[in-house]
Amino acid sequence: MAVFSHNYTLGLIKEVGEEDVLISVNGEDIEVVLKETDREVLLHMVTENVFLVPVDSHTNELILNMDEATMREAFPEMELAELLGAAEEFDDEA
Repeated sequence: MAVFSHNYTLGLIKEVGEEDVLISVNGEDIEVVLKETDREVLLHMVTENVFLVPVDSHTNELILNMDEATMREAFPEMELAELLGAAEEFDDEA
């Protein structure tokens, strides 16, 4: 299942409302109505200062919730040995 194929792009979150979000995609501002399942994920992202969000450029829908198998297919670089453990906590006492 090629989830992203040629439709995948990144959008910059500009403003989050109760029911929708304003995103800049390829220099164009679009307003996306939030699905109930996306609302919590999006609010968590913004709280963690993550303002880039994957967007389907044909349907202008956010791509936030996907299973691990789909994630690994879309981002095969997750399996690279060089990246294993890259997101783990490390001790600052060096």
